[in-house]
Amino acid sequence: MSRKGKVHIIYCHPSKKSITYKIKEAYIKGLIEKRINYTITDLYELDFNTDISEEEYLRENNNMDYPLSEDIIQEQEKINDANILTFIFPLFWMDAPSKLVGYFSRVFTKGFKYDYDEGTNATMNIMDETNFLISAGSSYETLKDDGKVEALETIFVKDRMAGKTKRTNLYFFTETTFLKEKELNKLQNHIKKAKNIGKKTIF
Repeated sequence: MSRKGKVHIIYCHPSKKSITYKIKEAYIKGLIEKRINYTITDLYELDFNTDISEEEYLRENNNMDYPLSEDIIQEQEKINDANILTFIFPLFWMDAPSKLVGYFSRVFTKGFKYDYDEGTNATMNIMDETNFLISAGSSYETLKDDGKVEALETIFVKDRMAGKTKRTNLYFFTETTFLKEKELNKLQNHIKKAKNIGKKTIF
C-alpha cells in the first residue's frame, strides 16, 4: 500500500469527555481541512491488549521463532502505510497511559522496530515526521523546571522513535485538569493549537 500523504494517529485516553479527546478531534479537523488522509488507532475503543504473552517475551528476549499475533501485524501495517505518526495522550504519573506503554512493548517488536539478528533488517519504515501531542495537568514551566520535559524527550524521541523518524515534535497542552481548565479557560486555545498542528502538516 502507498504511504504517500497519510498520517496515522495513535490515540490513548479512556474518556470522550476529556480535553485530550477534544485535542484529538481538533487535530483531525485540521487534517480534514487540508484534505490529508489519515487512519487512527484508538487504543481504548479497540480494547487493545497491552499484556505481553510468554511467547512474545521469549520472541523478544530469547530469539525464539514465534509468529506475531494478528492484532500486532495489523498495527505494524498501519504504521508502514503512513509517513507521519501522531501520538495523542495524557500524562499519567509523568508517563504515557499503560495502554500506550503496552502498545510500544507489543507493536515495536524485534524485527520491526529493530533488527531481529545480524543480517536481518527491521521492517519499520522511517517516518518523515512523528508528533507527540501530550496533555498534562501541570504547567509547562513546572514540567521543564522539574526535568520532566527532558525526561519525556529521552523516552519518546531518543528511545521509542530512535532511528525511525526524520524529525520529531513534542507539543504540550498544559494545565488541563478540570479545576485548572475552569480557572484558566485554556480549552479554546488548546483546540485552536491542535487544529493548527493538523493544518500545518506538510509531506
